[in-house]
Amino acid sequence: MPASIFSENYKIANFQTEIHGKVTLQFLIDSFIQVSEDESVGLSVGIDDVQETGVTWIVVQQDLHINRLPAANEQVRIETQAAAHTNYFAKRVYRVYDQAEHLLVDVNSLWVMMDLKTRKMVKINEAMTKPFGSEHVKRLPRLTKIPELSGPAEWKMTYPVLFSDIDFNGHVSNTHYVGWMTNTLPFEFLRDYLPTEFSIKYADEVRYGDQVTSQAQLLTTDPNPVTIHQIAVGDRVSATAQIKWTKITPKKASE
Repeated sequence: MPASIFSENYKIANFQTEIHGKVTLQFLIDSFIQVSEDESVGLSVGIDDVQETGVTWIVVQQDLHINRLPAANEQVRIETQAAAHTNYFAKRVYRVYDQAEHLLVDVNSLWVMMDLKTRKMVKINEAMTKPFGSEHVKRLPRLTKIPELSGPAEWKMTYPVLFSDIDFNGHVSNTHYVGWMTNTLPFEFLRDYLPTEFSIKYADEVRYGDQVTSQAQLLTTDPNPVTIHQIAVGDRVSATAQIKWTKITPKKASE
């Protein structure tokens, strides 16, 4: 049998949006991660239950296909499904719908279990996947292959890691990487374009007190540019991403 599907209604808050009145990628990911945690808590396999066994879930990659970003004060429905898992990797999908049941955002994500003491990946505990009805499979489909930066970055910014950036796993919340990446792009670019696809791969933890460097590069230009991104601490790469964009008519300052 297919894994169960869980859904919740969700309202996009003003503080979760940007100049276009659209939800930011960071808050969008925060919202659907919260829905999957609500499902997990209801099944008694929430983050506290999982961590009592000495492990925790870590997301290693997310692929988002965006038909339309939800707007401020918009009511949406977010559904999630712990679709399948192998011995070491688990696939979870998310979908965001508007009130007319149009699919706004479609997401595939890949997760692993990490030992809280060694901070290394371990075999998935079946007791943590069984309540979802997740199917055990031999292999999972690969997600997007993200290209590396080629030569000097066009844009670069450095960010300090603050206490408020740290999550319950003791490292920087993954969605902060998304904010660092997008905020490195120029204002004029973000004013004129909205994302249509976003793929991010997490490689290493970032901790309190680190200084992270966010670099971005234009891979292709108009009409639908693609940017590639890298988050690093020193020489250690923590995350890479690729974003596809579409041009929009920017709002005037008086609007």
